[in-house]
Amino acid sequence: MLPTPEEVEKEYVNKIYSRLASYVPPAKPGSLNTRLCPAAARFISSLPSSSLVVDIGCGETKYEPSSGFLLGVDPCSEILERAPHQTDKCDVALADAMDLPFRDSTADAVLLVSVLHHFASASRRRAVLNEMQRVMSIGAKALIVVWAHEQPYATFPSQDVLVPWNLHEIALNGRLPKIRFHKDSTKEQRIIQNSIPISIRQEDRSPPSVWMDWIVSKVKNSPTPSLPSSTPHFLPVKKRQSLLTGIRRWSPSLGKRLSSLMIPIEEELAEEMSGDIMRDALSEAMATIREVVFYRYYHVFRRGEMESLLSSLPSLRVVSETFENGNWNVVVEKIDANRVL
Repeated sequence: MLPTPEEVEKEYVNKIYSRLASYVPPAKPGSLNTRLCPAAARFISSLPSSSLVVDIGCGETKYEPSSGFLLGVDPCSEILERAPHQTDKCDVALADAMDLPFRDSTADAVLLVSVLHHFASASRRRAVLNEMQRVMSIGAKALIVVWAHEQPYATFPSQDVLVPWNLHEIALNGRLPKIRFHKDSTKEQRIIQNSIPISIRQEDRSPPSVWMDWIVSKVKNSPTPSLPSSTPHFLPVKKRQSLLTGIRRWSPSLGKRLSSLMIPIEEELAEEMSGDIMRDALSEAMATIREVVFYRYYHVFRRGEMESLLSSLPSLRVVSETFENGNWNVVVEKIDANRVL
């Protein structure tokens, strides 16, 4: 069976960003990082003074208003731990883009940068936009940045793809830096060409009933394509699973107490410590001798697709749509849809 949108996001978005958090350098508040997203830097700089900005999917909070305050939300606690907390210009909270912890009509501006393309169905992307407009005040503007299907140097094999995230072979200062996605780099073409097209079970689409039985039979009788793991596995999986292993998964504390009856506690601690050391050492060694690949899910947007999606939300008016560095940058404004002109 095809994976559901929720399953794809859990494996190839939530899980992968939790793992990649250790490779994200600490944030440096106080300056705009124009190198990562020039459109976001320009948008922040254009805002009126004292604006309250909500950054959805803020990550390590790369952007700060020169005047005003930014509230960042992200579902990845590992990344938020590396973000600055409670500064005079920024604060962060653990939250999902489809359930923002803010009252209606509170934000003067919203950033939705490199977030929407990680949601694996049209209905879920629409839900994110609807939640975004809920927290925007009338007249507030939002910047939406998504990857484009139309790329200058290569073509994605599908709109729904698993994109490889490659790490350098050699660690730098004890850290494995990311290979940058740059419009003038030959790595961009390799990344796109090595992307894996996937099919997702779209529960928000209802095919005609006359075709339902035929489609279901085809899906059941067709081999399910095997997808790569989102994160690399360096250690072999144990072939033999014991009762004690199952108990440990259910209750680690009970598992430890039971295992202490079988082997001395010193021996068990030594085994755990040596296993952790071996796992860390092997991961770092493998990263230095071959390319390490993580896979992230993206829905890459075709020209006009974002405008079509926004048309279902009458309270959002498209101000501008530009193509830059392989991204669609869309600025929208919240209007009073009930007002009679």
